Amino acid sequence: MTKVRAPRKSRIRADWASIGIAAIPVDARAHLVNTGLGPIYDGVAHFAVSPEAILPVVALGVLAGLGGLANARIAVLILPVAWIAFGLAGILFGPLAINPAFESLPLLILGGLAAADIRMPALATGSLALLLGAFEGYNFGAAYSAARDGFPALAGSAGLVFVLIAVVSAAVLKAKWAWMRIAMRVVGSWTAASGILLLGWGLR
Repeated sequence: MTKVRAPRKSRIRADWASIGIAAIPVDARAHLVNTGLGPIYDGVAHFAVSPEAILPVVALGVLAGLGGLANARIAVLILPVAWIAFGLAGILFGPLAINPAFESLPLLILGGLAAADIRMPALATGSLALLLGAFEGYNFGAAYSAARDGFPALAGSAGLVFVLIAVVSAAVLKAKWAWMRIAMRVVGSWTAASGILLLGWGLR
């Protein structure tokens, strides 16, 4: 029995079709990190490689520190709690379809306020910490909505958030010279500038 071979052109078309299907991009909503040290350290590493989340926390720490001890205390208390609370909601309900332009808002708002050295009551600073924790915490939780160890990873990221804002706000509170406070405000301006870049990319 003679074996019938497919025409060469048909085989070439099938090969190109296979390559085209393999090259179709899929929706990637998070850059989950696997450290091999367990889900808690995976959450820590995930936050550590997310500058779009780190910079707003730093800006909030600068803003709270410039506002005084009461502002710093309430920001350090509320931010990690809101991060975990809304992160759990993200784990339960999954990711939301958010335009990348909206992700620039924490950078723009907190960076701009820190750069301008806006003095506000502690309650207003706490409200900003709550909003930031809700926004970023939900995003981090949603990133682990399909993972089995979502809560330990979320707790790991929240722990690093607590350490970061506590260190930054304490450093600003300890700044005794005017040039040090100006340097902290420059960090806020860089954060706002990063937000403008992210906004432009999202709108484009």
